[in-house]
Amino acid sequence: MSNVKNLLFTEKYRPKTLDEIVLLPRIREIFKDGVKQNYILHGTYGCGKSTLARILIGEYSKDKPMLSINTSMETSVDVLRGKIDSFCSNVYMGFDLNSTIPSTSTKYVYLDEFDGASQTYQDAFKGFVENKKYIKNVRFILTTNHINKVSNGVKSRFKVINFNCENAEEEKYMKNQYFKRIKEVICPAENIDISKEELVKLINKKFPDFRSMLIALEDYKLSNTLTLDTANENVKLRLDLYSTIYDGNKNYMEIFNFLMNNFGQDKIDEMISMLGKQFVNWIADNKRPNDVEKLFEANAIVTDYASLLGTQTDPIILGMTVIGKLRTLFTQH
Repeated sequence: MSNVKNLLFTEKYRPKTLDEIVLLPRIREIFKDGVKQNYILHGTYGCGKSTLARILIGEYSKDKPMLSINTSMETSVDVLRGKIDSFCSNVYMGFDLNSTIPSTSTKYVYLDEFDGASQTYQDAFKGFVENKKYIKNVRFILTTNHINKVSNGVKSRFKVINFNCENAEEEKYMKNQYFKRIKEVICPAENIDISKEELVKLINKKFPDFRSMLIALEDYKLSNTLTLDTANENVKLRLDLYSTIYDGNKNYMEIFNFLMNNFGQDKIDEMISMLGKQFVNWIADNKRPNDVEKLFEANAIVTDYASLLGTQTDPIILGMTVIGKLRTLFTQH
């Protein structure tokens, strides 16, 4: 997957600079001169907050001292304390020792999916934000889909930026910008011939989730058919999920990308629900009789992991584990 031509649209066309990313003017204005304070970026799935955070901390340009932590995966307070303290105390951690970045350079700490952090974790994190050693030259950026899951104590120490459109004018602006990026940049690069009417339908259906727009556009390129009916989309997604379970040739990263692009952190519960009665019927109708006997064990796997939804367990890792166990079960002969 190292060849750019083989990358999924969601990765191939991920913005790498502030000039490339689609932002509301009020948000772009905040960051026109860089990162001046600590920020919480919040908004719906696929709206660009994580991409902006990575641009701001220099993840793509590699020209800034930065530390990135997925909070829903690294849930230990000790890990948090060790990583942040070590990074903030050593400017060269993770960088070329010949770097010309002076010891007084601003360092950036990015915590993704902060809504997955426990109260204990959030309480400990406040201590780092207030640490006098770090106030002058460390900036923290948090991202979250659910701002209500971030404690008031943390929010009070950050500038909170809402990525969701706050009025009809903002929504119109963003839709127009998405249209221009797809029609003027992506379609010519991919030789996609999609009418203005179809593209407007796609954007209206998927808005504000730009990631979903790219997935639908990639599907259009492959099938030359724009499927926007929710019922049909769900049928197709279910069949793709079942095929993923039975396809022993797909590697870990292919399955990971499938989950991220179709369910993401917020919709793994939908994936779990697809492994209920509908999955049983599909097995009975399409597969070997021996697989029907395995459904008792399959149901136990799904039920066990469904009970972990809403806990501190990372949803994507949970989904990967369920698929892995079901693949092992149904591909054994």
